[in-house]
Amino acid sequence: MPFSPAHLGSGLLLGALSPVFFNLWALLAGSVAMDFENIFWVTVNKITGCQNCFHHGFFHSILGAILGSLILSFVILKLRPILEKISSNLKIKQSFSFKTLFFSSFLAWILHISFDSLVHRDVFLFWPIKTNPFLISWSLYWPLTYALTALGIISLIILIIKLKRHD
Repeated sequence: MPFSPAHLGSGLLLGALSPVFFNLWALLAGSVAMDFENIFWVTVNKITGCQNCFHHGFFHSILGAILGSLILSFVILKLRPILEKISSNLKIKQSFSFKTLFFSSFLAWILHISFDSLVHRDVFLFWPIKTNPFLISWSLYWPLTYALTALGIISLIILIIKLKRHD
């Protein structure tokens, strides 16, 4: 899916149901970070006039998820003072250990690219092997987008209810 807030749904669900095991910031960042690659490739394809060129690449693979999650974990560690303050204001208790940040980001990243692999033929989870054994059909795109959006809304409601209980 192109840069889509719908992918936040799975990360929000994990954060809402199990905040003790995950870092919400890493889940959210890990849910959408790889789509900046899409923006890059779509821009390049428009500039070069390429009509049917790919718009997913390395970061839509398991190796890309590992590298991207490592990068995100270091970035979130750098932003830790700010994010801890926001978390504290929201009364969200969570770990900022590197292990938790990486695991949270990686899991959200894998969920995103797994969903994308169902509808995009240019998502190669096992890159550099250029095959997508999980591709179902582009016709699944909108139902999947709606389902992830609904999941995100439900998860946000759960998170808000949990936060209100701690007031």
